[in-house]
Amino acid sequence: MLHSENASSAVDEEFLHGPTGMLTRPAAADELAAVNDLHSQCSQGSLYRRYLGTRTGLTPGEWQHMTNGGTALTWVTYSPASPERLIAVLQLVGSAGGDSADLGLLIEDPWQNRRLGTALVRHARTQAHRIGATAITGTVDRRNTAMLRILKGLGASLSFGGGSVIDAVLALPAIDDRLAFARLERHERHERHPGWVEMTSAGRLPRR
Repeated sequence: MLHSENASSAVDEEFLHGPTGMLTRPAAADELAAVNDLHSQCSQGSLYRRYLGTRTGLTPGEWQHMTNGGTALTWVTYSPASPERLIAVLQLVGSAGGDSADLGLLIEDPWQNRRLGTALVRHARTQAHRIGATAITGTVDRRNTAMLRILKGLGASLSFGGGSVIDAVLALPAIDDRLAFARLERHERHERHPGWVEMTSAGRLPRR
């Protein structure tokens, strides 16, 4: 099992997605308004692909569950120049039996198809063991070619779930792979780039 000192650095701090310069960190319980503002900036198509239905945001109860750290993990992504404005939210919600975690990912339209989604799903895959999951699952509309491409690229098993959806199962990486990815995140996190905002001692970006 991944040692706690290695694990905490990967889950408690920001990591940089080099190609876009965006930062991702664990979500805070007081960020529901920012997350719902992200929803309002997304197209109806993006919202449908995320929820497979009409949805415009999350309820306080849903957000509390997603940020409790016990049965769910949630991350937010943003520009270092605008920490308050979110461009993506990533969630893993554990199943009742605790052996799998359901994946949810919403990315604002201008930031799609820039390999940010791949990086975020890969990150979730390295962290799912924290809520006792042995696999990541998801239900994807068969027209959601971007997400299907991401899942296929990471080796997910895909099967028709009936109607217009495809069920996906993504096995978790081996311990060595999780460690290698954590090292990559730490390396990218410490690279300086234009617009970098220095982290506070608590590991969080200062509020503006």
